[in-house]
Parts: sequence; C-alpha cells; structure tokens
Amino acid sequence: MKSNLLILCLATLSLATSGLAAPTTDDARQQIVESLKWRYEGSIALEQDVATIKLRDGFRFLDSADASKVLTDLWGNPKHATLGMLFPRENPDSDGVWAVIVEGFEKEGYVKDEDADKLDADKMLQDIQNGQKEANAQRRQQGFSELEIVGWAMPPRYDKLTKKLTWALDIQAIGSERHSVNYYVRILGRRGYLVLNALGGLDQVKEIEAATPQVLAMVEFNDGHRYADFDAKKGDKVATYGLAGLIFGAVGLKVAAKLGLIALFAKKFGFILLFLKKFVVILVALVAAVFSRIKGFFTARKITHPPPAEKPQSD
Repeated sequence: MKSNLLILCLATLSLATSGLAAPTTDDARQQIVESLKWRYEGSIALEQDVATIKLRDGFRFLDSADASKVLTDLWGNPKHATLGMLFPRENPDSDGVWAVIVEGFEKEGYVKDEDADKLDADKMLQDIQNGQKEANAQRRQQGFSELEIVGWAMPPRYDKLTKKLTWALDIQAIGSERHSVNYYVRILGRRGYLVLNALGGLDQVKEIEAATPQVLAMVEFNDGHRYADFDAKKGDKVATYGLAGLIFGAVGLKVAAKLGLIALFAKKFGFILLFLKKFVVILVALVAAVFSRIKGFFTARKITHPPPAEKPQSD
C-alpha cells in the first residue's frame, strides 16, 4: 500500500538523480498539461468504495494515471502509484502551485486514539531532529545533501470528532535558503487509515492550512468503513500503534523503532528498507529541485491553460 514513507524516498531520489529529467521546454510541458483530464465536480470512489471524495468548488482532481503524468512526466520523479491528486482550482502564479496527493488506504487495522491528549510535540520533534542528525552522517558518505528539521510547520492536531490527524514539518537542505514543508493528513477508519500528503513551500503553509478544512471535508469513509463502525466482536483488527505511531512511522524507521514499529515497516516496505538501510533515516522535503520543476506548471507565462470543462446544462 502507498505511504508517505514512499513519497519521501521518491523526493530524495528526485533531488539526487539527474537522470530522471522533467520536460525542459514549454512545448513539452504544454503537451502534458493539455493531456490532463480534470474532474471539477462529482464523487470519486477510493479503494473499492472504502471512501469517497466529494469535490467542492475551488478544487479539481486528477485520477491515478494523470497524477502519474504530473509526478513523473512533468515533475521528473520516479514512477509512483497513487489514487490521484487534488489541486486548488486557481493557481495565481507559477511559484504558488501546491497539491494534495491521495496516497491510498493503509489496511493496518483500527488505530486507537487513546494517546490523543498525551502527544508531546516538543519531545517528538526532538526525537525526529536527533534521528535526522544521525542520518546526515550517512547522507554525507553517499553524496547526498544534509537535511535539517527546522521545526514543526504545524504541530500535530487531532480532531476527535472527525478522527483526522494533521501535522507539518519545516525542512531545509543545509546550505540552501529554501524551506519546504511536508504536510501530513491521516484519516482514521474502521480497518485502517487514509493517507494524504500536501506538497508545497513553507511560504504556502498558511494557504494550505486555510484550505485543509475544505480538503478534509471532501474525503470521508463510506458507511460500514467509518471509525465508529469498528466491531471487535466481528473480528475487526486493532493496529499495534496509536497516533504517535502514525507520526513517527511517517518520518523514519529510527524513530519508529522506539515504538516497536520496525517489524511493521519491514513487512510492508521491504524494497524501501533496502534504500533506508543505507541512509538510516530519510526525512526529506520537496526542495528547490522539485519546485523548479513545478515552476511554469499551469501558470507559466508561455504556457496556456486548457479551458475548464463546461458543466453539463440541465434540461
């Protein structure tokens, strides 16, 4: 299943591998943009009707195939399967593009939220930062830029009513002035959780935060799959970790080990562990290399937008 751990590795590869080139001309980018089939309204089923996205005004959606075009063909990342991507309808300038990747559904079981009031943001941040310092020694040996976890762009927040967990990290490549943000969303359900990740610059945190309630309201589990539908008597599985585990698990195995999650991630992401084994912990933002590829997408001066699809007229 998809995970933010995977997109972090993809981002690392995107920054470190020059062979994965995005289009270099306006015409090439324009061809990709014009081939995208946007959804502006309606409901989108996720994971065999486990959940649904109900599009709202101000947002548009790309399905899995077109999301791959954006992530791989347009932005130059390695191939990465997702359920799709959400974009704000309007992108006022080329540096203002941000998106929400709908990664997928992790069928890990019912995640108990009993630790919601016990999350120690300061202690968690310290653990994450220490893990990254250890990772930097290995990154230097392998020729990768060192990364600094500057702090929380937004500390963990959990809505007990809607069962939705959000947080964001401010990450910077050492030696670069550019800050970037990884914005995480986890929506808890009966048998697991939905994984969404917003990608943007640190200067877009307020914009992404402002849009988050609308994004969260669009994505819901369907009847029978909601958190409240959990039934231990019917044999529903309970996850081996809580909310802290979701946060630590999203940013690296070294920290996750403190919660006994190594076995979980080794089982689920074995092929990624071969990569992580070399670098100990991967904590990466989509920094300048990725944003330079975003530049010009949809709103660059030399690229024209295809007109929005007209809504069908009612009789």
